[in-house]
Amino acid sequence: MKTKVLIIGAGPSGTACGIRLKKAGIDCLLIDRQSFPRQKLCAGLLTQKSQECLRQLVGDNDYEHCMKETVSSREEQFTLWHKVGHRIASCTPVNPITLVNREQFDQCLVNEYVGLGGMFRDSTELTSIDFVGQVAHFKDFDVIYEYLVAADGANSTVERLLKKECPDTPASKRPSSLCLEINVDKKDYDSKGVNIYFGIVPKSYAWVFSKGNTSCIGLVKLAGEKFDVNASMRQFLEDLGVKNIEHYPLHGAMLPIGAYMARPVHWNTLFVGDAAGYVEPLTGEGIYYALQSGIYAAEAIADKGTTSSVYVNKVSQLTQTINKAQKYQDMLENEHLSELFYRHAHSHTGFIRYFYQTQIENSSLDSFWKILIKYETKFKQLYKYL
Repeated sequence: MKTKVLIIGAGPSGTACGIRLKKAGIDCLLIDRQSFPRQKLCAGLLTQKSQECLRQLVGDNDYEHCMKETVSSREEQFTLWHKVGHRIASCTPVNPITLVNREQFDQCLVNEYVGLGGMFRDSTELTSIDFVGQVAHFKDFDVIYEYLVAADGANSTVERLLKKECPDTPASKRPSSLCLEINVDKKDYDSKGVNIYFGIVPKSYAWVFSKGNTSCIGLVKLAGEKFDVNASMRQFLEDLGVKNIEHYPLHGAMLPIGAYMARPVHWNTLFVGDAAGYVEPLTGEGIYYALQSGIYAAEAIADKGTTSSVYVNKVSQLTQTINKAQKYQDMLENEHLSELFYRHAHSHTGFIRYFYQTQIENSSLDSFWKILIKYETKFKQLYKYL
């Protein structure tokens, strides 16, 4: 088989790349080793910036259809906790917090790609790649490509094969973090809104999201941290008061928090989404970065200039946001700075609302201190007006 662009991985980054390529009239082939629709470990946060990116990718009508088919809930409350039972602050965001079912969301994007005439093969595992000859080998066939887009997740097979063939390649990311998650029936734990818990695991966070008929409960163990993550998760569930814990087996997945590639392109191979390490460190948000990096890869391939330099330049916009979020994450790891944040958040619920809107739902590049100053100025002006 021959194709202009071979895309490995049919998650949001791979399908976004395929959709944009098909709309540009560029031949491509999308392949995934799993059978679709497939389960995906993900809390499913779809921020305002993600929704706008999706709307621009598929158009207004298909966007509305996708949201109708995949949104599991829209939550009105955002709450920060220090351990279980100690509320730091709670607020009502400007827009409801949108959570999607990832199995349905990913399938919707695949359907969009196929509807544009894109070729898709699932249940097809990659075995090896000749990066110099630009040939990908699968069990029953080979694919000759001009460009290869690696969209195959944090444990990228393409990255592993590339490192084997070229150990000194700059296209490598640092070790990923471990995410544990379960979805509990509301009858066993009835949660409200979106809840973030600090003090459950070292230097990171745990969460409880209300999603339709279930409560999504999970935590993150950062790379390099040494503790019994299974025991921490079980203790968290017990502290929450979850019933019938034994009925909910833990599911784990790797999350490349703060581990993005310094240069996500080598030869004619472009890394996107989790495969490139594009995950926001503070919240673990990945869908926006997956969609946007997939689009950037397609635009770089369609550009008549040098694809590698065009792509690196485009994704620098994403890495700037990731670097900013990493600084917030580092602040939370500092005992004194985190205490300062908790006190300010507890005293100023409006600040949490402002921070959530500007830094999570959207992607302001302002530093924490600039955000704090802007909020204080806005608060004083409002107080004076009242």
